[in-house]
Amino acid sequence: MQKIISAKAIIENLGEGMVWAEGPVWNKRGNYLLFSDPRLNTIYKWDKEGGLRPFIKPSGYEGAEWYSDEPGTNGLLINKEGDLIACDHGNRRITKINLSTKEKTALVSKWEGKRFNSPNDLCEHPLGYYFFTDPPYGLPGRLNDTSNREIAQNGVYRVNKTDNSVEQVINNLARPNGIAVNADGSKLYVALSDDAKPYLMVYDLENANIKGEGRIFIDFEKAFPAEKIRADGIKVDRNGNVFAAAGDGVVVIGTDGIAIGRIRSGIRTANCAFGADGFLYMTASDRLLRVKLK
Repeated sequence: MQKIISAKAIIENLGEGMVWAEGPVWNKRGNYLLFSDPRLNTIYKWDKEGGLRPFIKPSGYEGAEWYSDEPGTNGLLINKEGDLIACDHGNRRITKINLSTKEKTALVSKWEGKRFNSPNDLCEHPLGYYFFTDPPYGLPGRLNDTSNREIAQNGVYRVNKTDNSVEQVINNLARPNGIAVNADGSKLYVALSDDAKPYLMVYDLENANIKGEGRIFIDFEKAFPAEKIRADGIKVDRNGNVFAAAGDGVVVIGTDGIAIGRIRSGIRTANCAFGADGFLYMTASDRLLRVKLK
């Protein structure tokens, strides 16, 4: 852990005022961070010069009437072409957003003719495929919604960028949430926001195809028996360590699935992202935090 972060590192508060900050992503081309607040239906921007301010509002659902408690975007990524790709709760789709014009284009909104539940988090494989999770947290009735739900499974999906074809690649997880792929594209990680099974799952990949059954990478109940924590958003560093937002900070997990340390802010943390400036950015409840990494 001392190779990753100094024990004396200071966690900075970059701004407050959100309700539930989520989905941070660093844009290398502009040297700034974007993140979502699905409850405030807003994508925020932060950079050193301008600080924290709203960037896109509404980020998701644009209707005048109430849709759900989380109508905005959640997970975000900047793809290889420099476009913003967003998990759009309110419109139940994956959306591409032009960062210059802020124009939104639906990439995928259905699987086998049925609307998604509420895409939650996503990642891009080195070969160009997107993987995303689809729990029901953005539906009007959330977990108990039966009138709006069209797909029974809380699935994990793969999108082919060349033709936007969609495949449901995992269908046996109760609450898939955060998702990430390692640098060489050989491992896919899926976090479960499931109190009964607070696991971080790992799947072997070959040419962006899942090979065999997934396995438990870490069981947070066994790793932290004195606390009731589970992972939300996850990221993988270039050495294969997994940074999992869980409890009041970020748990760092080695390639062997053993937790090697924690970055604790004391604030419930939803997600994290690596900045090209050497900082780890953390969306924590109503605020944006960061801490310097080695």
